[in-house]
Amino acid sequence: MNIDAYKDFAVTVYGDLEPYNAVLSKARCRVFYKYKNRNGSYITDEFAKKLISTITYAPIKGIYNEFTEDYNDHGKKNDEGRIYGIVPENYNFAWEDFTDSDGITRTYACVDVLLYTGIYKEASQIIGKSQSMELYVPSIKGDFQIIDGQKYFVYSDACFLGLQVLGDEVEPCFEGSAFFTLYNSFKQIVEDLKQYSLNYQKDTREDRMVINFKLSDNEKFNLLFDQLNPNFNEDGNWTIDYSITNVYDLYAIAYNYNDSIYERVYYEKNDSNDTITITKMEQCFIVDVNENEKKSLETIQALNGGNYEKAEETFEKVSNLEEKNSQYSQKIEEQETIIATLTSEKTSFEQSNTELKEQLEQLENYKLKKETEEKEAILSKYAQNLDSEIIEEYRKNITEYSIHDLDKELAFKLVETTPSLFTKNNNGTIPKPNLTHLDGVEAILEKYKK
Repeated sequence: MNIDAYKDFAVTVYGDLEPYNAVLSKARCRVFYKYKNRNGSYITDEFAKKLISTITYAPIKGIYNEFTEDYNDHGKKNDEGRIYGIVPENYNFAWEDFTDSDGITRTYACVDVLLYTGIYKEASQIIGKSQSMELYVPSIKGDFQIIDGQKYFVYSDACFLGLQVLGDEVEPCFEGSAFFTLYNSFKQIVEDLKQYSLNYQKDTREDRMVINFKLSDNEKFNLLFDQLNPNFNEDGNWTIDYSITNVYDLYAIAYNYNDSIYERVYYEKNDSNDTITITKMEQCFIVDVNENEKKSLETIQALNGGNYEKAEETFEKVSNLEEKNSQYSQKIEEQETIIATLTSEKTSFEQSNTELKEQLEQLENYKLKKETEEKEAILSKYAQNLDSEIIEEYRKNITEYSIHDLDKELAFKLVETTPSLFTKNNNGTIPKPNLTHLDGVEAILEKYKK
């Protein structure tokens, strides 16, 4: 009889690492508990004692994944991975009570283990990890017996092959630290069920092997499981065709073991009589993505109304938008270049305008200076014939007159104040007023000239 299905049990390394020497660290390991196990096996007091006697130097094996920084499952062969420690000769055996997460206190066979923490840094991560107690298949002996109305494989002999470290992603179906692993996809236990036909005498859900999943709705799961696995009964040799991984509001994700594919199982639930009708099944694909990739997929899904069916159309729209955006960006760049050129020209024009204003101001100042000089010359010309008060009055308002007007105004004043200068002489002509500007002695002589 092939008894591979009963070679693995749950193990947990616990406690704090204690330095043993420069290379080794010591820890404690809960290996198994006696009597009924949920993988359909039974460990008697006699066999437990015999099994513990073979644990000396049992290797602690593991397959470490550098990418996930965690351990994998058993692997396909017993020689995969590394040996991260051993059970020493003096393994300090004791039966110790431990309360599992289900609230039940069980008595475990516990031993010391030595881990190669000085050689492999990942060996320090083993504390708290789940492990599987592996038995050497050729050594396993026993037979099926009915105990409390259920069929169990009762061991009579076996010895240890090793203790296999399991990663956090390997999902357990046993309680607490004593569990048989479902591996990553539940496939192994299903193959074991098919191969060894673990029959139970009572066809009730309470008496069947209970497979614990984190489900959104256990009732839906049970109803779907029954419809997908019509041969999961004694007559059908407890054959499982589908395992259900997730249940959603409109469909469930199930793995088809016959075709090795995942399928969406669409269903309708009748709340009046608590039944479920499967309406459609279609193949689906489980995508392996990291967190950032998952966010990108969720974005695509959101853009497509919650699915991926129109992803190509969306990508085409995005592509068109990107092309238009590129064109707009190019136009914006062109406009920015034009604006930069105009700004530069404006700055140049403003600079030229400033220079022109300065030159104009200089010209106006020069013109004003020249006009003032000419006006002063006119005032000086009339100063010898007009009173100084009149000259000063015009000088105060010199800016209000043009050169021509100033000359005309002073000439008028001269006629008005000194009409004799314009009286006809003996030859019948009007003498021309002496408007020559004289300085010094000439001006004095001119004043008293008869």
